[in-house]
Amino acid sequence: IRNGVIRNTGFFTNMPWAEEVFEWIRPYLNEIAFGIDLNASTGLSILGYDIVPGLCHEDGTFLGSRENRALDTPENNYDHVNYDEVYAEFDAQIQKFIEIVGKKPDYIHGHAYGTKTTFRASIDLAKKYGCIYTSGVNTLPEVTSGGMGWYSYGGGLEAQLKEKPLEYIMSKSEEYLKSEYVYLVCHCGYVDAEIFRLSSFNICRAIDLDCMVSEELKTWVRENNVELVNFNEVKDEWLKKIDWDNIPAFSM
Repeated sequence: IRNGVIRNTGFFTNMPWAEEVFEWIRPYLNEIAFGIDLNASTGLSILGYDIVPGLCHEDGTFLGSRENRALDTPENNYDHVNYDEVYAEFDAQIQKFIEIVGKKPDYIHGHAYGTKTTFRASIDLAKKYGCIYTSGVNTLPEVTSGGMGWYSYGGGLEAQLKEKPLEYIMSKSEEYLKSEYVYLVCHCGYVDAEIFRLSSFNICRAIDLDCMVSEELKTWVRENNVELVNFNEVKDEWLKKIDWDNIPAFSM
């Protein structure tokens, strides 16, 4: 945010360091939209195994994305999770956001593992709290999806090291500049041992970070008079326009 082009960022409230990292972001709350990534596949469940046994192990840690996908079979229409459990867990994560931040999320986003059920619960909660749901943004005619074509999904360290987000963005320059809005998603982050334990998206975070603070990208933004905006600046208008009944399901 301070050195690059990021204007929206999401929060995992189920992580044990949530309060600590919020203090890092607090000075920038007026510059960004601070949202929540609803999470059913990384870290500890807020509600725990006794309340949401279909989402986690007995120790309370979520089933990982691969474990969840292994349970999604043709017999259950590739969607083994229970709506009531997902809704309760996601609502608890939003309530934790409100407790820590002092306000509701500026937007709601899905994370990693998703099915039609997790999507439906997320949509229902976005409506309940009056939040933009990011999958709905791409349904708006004035918004162009920036795409994430530089990622080597499922690729190991060597493949991630070869990713070139800046080159990808520059290749889309003409398309982006014709659009009123472009919604570009990245995964900036610093990489340590914990991120390798938690996510297959690891080295790519450092690659994205390098891109989003690069002088090349910031120069492109300045020279093309690109305005960096956050969801709060368009929220009132977009909430009226989003077709909630026809948002494509977030399913991975």
